[in-house]
Order: sequence, then C-alpha cells, then structure tokens
Amino acid sequence: MTEGLTVRLHNPAVDPEPAGWEALRCRAGLRANWAWPVMRAGVRSGADPLLLAVLSGVEGPVGLFAASVVPPRRREGTLRWPRLGYLHVQAPQSSALPGWWLGPSTVDERRELMRAFRRAARRALGPGVEGVLWRQVGPADDAWLPRPRYTRRTEPLAILDAPASVDAWLAGLGTKRRASVRRTQRLVARDPDLQVRAGPVGDVVGPAELAGLTRRNFAKHKASDLELRSGPRSARWQEAVAGRDDVHVVAYRDNAGLLLGAATILDHPAWPIWLSWGALPAEEGGRRHLYFDLFRRLVERVVERRTAGMILGKGMAELKTDLGARLMPQHAAVTF
Repeated sequence: MTEGLTVRLHNPAVDPEPAGWEALRCRAGLRANWAWPVMRAGVRSGADPLLLAVLSGVEGPVGLFAASVVPPRRREGTLRWPRLGYLHVQAPQSSALPGWWLGPSTVDERRELMRAFRRAARRALGPGVEGVLWRQVGPADDAWLPRPRYTRRTEPLAILDAPASVDAWLAGLGTKRRASVRRTQRLVARDPDLQVRAGPVGDVVGPAELAGLTRRNFAKHKASDLELRSGPRSARWQEAVAGRDDVHVVAYRDNAGLLLGAATILDHPAWPIWLSWGALPAEEGGRRHLYFDLFRRLVERVVERRTAGMILGKGMAELKTDLGARLMPQHAAVTF
C-alpha cells in the first residue's frame, strides 16, 4: 500500500489548497477544523506555523500529518517555517484528537509513513529540528512510534457514549445530579428573559461576539495574550467557519440580545466534538445553570442524530463524569 511513497509538504498559511484536499479530508473522516480555509485562519491567528504533510502511494493518499513548527522563541505573526525548534504533532485547533491519519493498518506500513514524514520535515526545516512532540498517543500507536522516546500521561479525554434516550441518560445519573438537571431544565423553560437558538456561526451568533465569549472561558487557563486571540478565540477563525453546515452553535441570549453563553460543536457522522464553551458570569447578567442545560442539549443531539456519541474534550473531568461521561487516558510522547 506504500509502494512508490511520496511526501508533499504544505504551509496552509501561504500555500493554496492542494487539489483533492477536501475529498481526502472527507475520506479520512476529519472535521471542519481540517478544512483548508479554517486551517489557514487558525495559523494566521496563532503563534506557530503549521506544516501539513500528505503522503501518497501509487494509488493515491495513504496518510497525513499536521504539526505546528515551534521555534525556540515564539514570534507573533510568523507565517514561514523557522529553522530551529521542534514539531508539535496535533490536530489543528483541537487537543481532543491526534494530528495524523494513516490509511495502512499494518505496523510496518505505519512505521514507514512516520519515517517518511520525519525525513521530509527535517529536509525542509533543517537539522535544527530537535525532536517531535506527539499528542493523543494511544496504546495502538506504541508499535509504530520511534524509539527512544519519553512518554507521559496527560489530561484525560471525556467521552459521552450515546444513550438509548435522554431518559436513559438521566436514569444513569446519580440521584442529586439527575434532580439538578431536571431543575435546570425547568428554570430555562420558565425564564422569560432567555432565548436559546441553535445553528451555524453567522446565523445564531456573529463571529466576533462568539470569539470574545470563547476567550472568557479560555482565559481561566492562564493563557498568554496571543493564545487568547488564536484559533476559535479569534474573529478570523470564526469567520472561516461561518455558514458551514458541519459547525453547529448553541447560543443563549437575553431579550435585549446580549450573548450569555455559547457552545461550538464540530459535527461528524459518528463522533462530533464539543469544541468550545463560553459564558458570562452571573454578576454580569449571565445564568449559573447554562452549562448543565447545554449538556442536556448535547445528549439530545447525540440521540436525535444517532451518532456513536460525542467527544467532550478535556478539562472539568470530574463534572463531566458526574454527567455520564467516561474518561479516556491520554499520553504525549517526545521522540528524537
């Protein structure tokens, strides 16, 4: 399957979309964050350039890797690849999934693709590339990742497996949590100054206001100013996903139109991802219970669309498990 292997490197910040990219993205089951205009917006709003490697055999593409090219000292507005630093292999604008897709199933073929990617990247970036940081490494990846390597456990990923129904999900919760969710549902339904709409970016919420609200939640992680204004926290990225039918937003407003809370979901036939959430604090006019109302709506969406479940991302692991999610261990590995 890897006969006649070739590697083409692309920089989405400055390179045109490769022929056949959208077909490859769909074939690989990659979400909207891998669409070329969306990747471009993510790179141009962020700190580090993105190297995208497409590996092909005689019958077409067999793999791809996405890696941020991290220089020793970050510089805002860098679009070209630096000559020193390391590669950070991760999915564009998402820490929930790995930054690669590999078509072959055998360990030897996957190892061959990985080696071809590393050789091509080192030729393009020079000998100053000191190593590769791989995110979201699972047990099945141990066989093809190079050695020696340093591996450490990272924050777990929360997964919501599709319940048979919303009632079945509620029945699986603890008594206090179940009562709390039902009470939240009544509070939202009876609130005369609360409107809930769902749909695309640009329809139910503007790109700039959604980016601003998303920054509020991200700011809790003590991020730098540049990180706070990159990717989904930037109006540029939200403009790139505006109108897409595979990006879904749930927005809460008061009757005056003030955006109180909003969540973004990257749709997928089997495993959509809850990408982001932001909400006004209660002292600024927000509602304390919107997160729990949103969670119930996520469950409803999974049931209605008959997906396998939903990837809920990292963070707030205890609360998410209390709401019926399971935790998937995650690891990162550094190779040289």
